[in-house]
Amino acid sequence: MKPYAQEAENLRLLFEAGIVSIDEVVAWADRTIMAFPEYDDDLTEISLGAKVQIGEMYSRLSRASVGADTLEAVRNLAGRMHQVLLTDRSRAGDFIRELVRIWADWLDWNENVSHAPEPEDLAFIGELEAQSGFRSPSKRVIDLFMAGTAPFDKATPVPTR
Repeated sequence: MKPYAQEAENLRLLFEAGIVSIDEVVAWADRTIMAFPEYDDDLTEISLGAKVQIGEMYSRLSRASVGADTLEAVRNLAGRMHQVLLTDRSRAGDFIRELVRIWADWLDWNENVSHAPEPEDLAFIGELEAQSGFRSPSKRVIDLFMAGTAPFDKATPVPTR
């Protein structure tokens, strides 16, 4: 696994969810290139990708993130989604659909390859999947999403009682 693979996997999911832009991904690659003394094809392809299609950038990030922990990236994504929704709840439906889709992809991969137990801290995603009305999620579903993602939000202080 390359030393930046986990960062690339985190960015891949954030990019896929629309939380970071191609420009932000390219800027990350430029900074990372400067930190490594040796030439790296994957980073260079990402760095030169400012004008590529979204699918191509996703593929480049996928190649750069081989070996990374996808569940760690899902946790990071959940925290960032929580941060965004604290100020913009209008994105809740899109975020819920995206997180459920990513989770379904992981479950398929896990069933066919890894057979690891499902992590308890991400069980709320299955609960979201069981809910209906993802086009326009109810307040209850959004509250479930916010409660489930809050523990992964490293930037927002958790209120004490």
